[in-house]
Amino acid sequence: MASPSEQLDLKTGFEVSRTPTIRDYVFNITLGRGDPDGFAKSVIFVNGQSPGPLIEANTGDLVRIVVNNQLPEESTTIHWHGIDQRNSNWMDGVYGVTQCAIPPGQTFTYEFNVTGQRGTFWYHSHDSLQYSNGLYGPLIIHDQDEKIPHVDDDKVVMFGDLFHRDAEELLREYFKPGGDMAGVEAPPDNIIINGHHRSNCKLTAGKGPVCAAGSIYKTRIQSGQHARLRLISHSTSTPFLFSVDNHTLEIIEMDGVEIEPVATTRVFLNPGQRYSVRITANQTAGNYKMHVTAARSCFHMGAGTASFQNVNYEAIGILSYDDTDLDAPAVGTIWDLFAATNNVTAQEPWESQCRDLPFNLPKPMRKADAYEVGPRNNHSFTFSRENYNGTVRTYINETLYETLHDDAVLWQAKKVDTQEGMSANWTFGPEHFVMVSQDADKGVQIAMNSDAMMMHPFHLHGQQFQVVGWGRGTFGEGETTWNLENPMRRDTVTVPGYSHIVLRIPGDNPGVWALHCHILWHAEEGMFVQIAQRMDELEKQVKALDDPDSDRPFRRRFCSKG
Repeated sequence: MASPSEQLDLKTGFEVSRTPTIRDYVFNITLGRGDPDGFAKSVIFVNGQSPGPLIEANTGDLVRIVVNNQLPEESTTIHWHGIDQRNSNWMDGVYGVTQCAIPPGQTFTYEFNVTGQRGTFWYHSHDSLQYSNGLYGPLIIHDQDEKIPHVDDDKVVMFGDLFHRDAEELLREYFKPGGDMAGVEAPPDNIIINGHHRSNCKLTAGKGPVCAAGSIYKTRIQSGQHARLRLISHSTSTPFLFSVDNHTLEIIEMDGVEIEPVATTRVFLNPGQRYSVRITANQTAGNYKMHVTAARSCFHMGAGTASFQNVNYEAIGILSYDDTDLDAPAVGTIWDLFAATNNVTAQEPWESQCRDLPFNLPKPMRKADAYEVGPRNNHSFTFSRENYNGTVRTYINETLYETLHDDAVLWQAKKVDTQEGMSANWTFGPEHFVMVSQDADKGVQIAMNSDAMMMHPFHLHGQQFQVVGWGRGTFGEGETTWNLENPMRRDTVTVPGYSHIVLRIPGDNPGVWALHCHILWHAEEGMFVQIAQRMDELEKQVKALDDPDSDRPFRRRFCSKG
């Protein structure tokens, strides 16, 4: 088996094939001590490592993962971020929505097909802030027919913010009414690349935990070759700008969608987003810095912690040519991340350092015009963040979301016949805003309205969406720019403050699917809705799952209700 570093460099000997097969994995989830940046802290490991083991498959394969929860006190689930889970809604891994959490000492087997998908994905806990404590890893789907330019090398580059304190402790402070951190997102202490970075041990002297200074991620490329860097943000809340000194980046994939190449010197990523960039080793042989820089002006983090200030709000990695000594001084010049133009790509494609690429710019290589929307499949919601009993909560159409703790929405799903298409005849109460699409043979439109100041990255489960419209203010009240010809597709999109975005989805995957902000503090405070589709098919599937006489009865695993 390849080592963790070899896995992230995709030096695994994996055979890319058109022949479907079964990919079996066993994940042992444990709690231990780790030092991602040299600072010793509690970490959740998958098979003794964080990031967890690489999952690698071909399009068309069946992936099966046996998850053994060996945490001493915490339950857990795992979500396979970006995977459609077509006709397997119960494998999506969303606590309180598609399953009840796996208790300590218990085992759950996830099994799903990856037909029709390819590109860069990842997995992570979908139970509270567990992935901030280390429970995440890469998931790569290969395809011999992937529509990207030629590459000679392929590497996973995962990065995210790091907290020296336990994330669950920080979450409790976030929700403590009237506390100093009530409703205030905790600033990180560092940024890690593929699980590593450096810290300043002098800042922790005499404070108890051991600090060993840490290390930085280093990898090699060969002169004259083209390398694919698969960028994955596992951040809790911090947005990033990624760049490589002296090197232009060609964006060739976004969230599992191949696009016509877009040249740039930096890539903006919000939590949950992925980009593949192609880099050409056409510079003088040497060591070049990779920068993962916090986009501080896009998020409320102020001056940050002393540890974060000490690393200048960024993580550094090394991209080394040929057999250059990895410890030799780096060469090259850092890009101006705020420049509108440069002498390589001319006009930079980013209109703002706090936004995605302009929505009408990325062109999917697998073309598809905007889906036709059924008359009963038009949905709209507005989210706002407001004071609630001394802390901050998100209101969705005046609804406060509450997670089901002893049941899952999936088990309450029933065919809906009401004209409004709402969930009034379901039994889980008013704390869930579920948008039910009733025209099963038509597409679905969702208008998301932000009545909040900052930008929010929304992730949709169960299908990629098309971004067909956008504009300032509330949808229907102001001007909307439309793009219905081969619009951009992805699964995590940044909604700017006080603006709206209009999404369309095929609506052909039976299930109840989460749609939420991927800033974890905000998801936990209630920035979370659900979209339900093909309910008659889903009801039949759920009845079969809950049948004790079936070959593999689910019987509401781990749920105390029912």
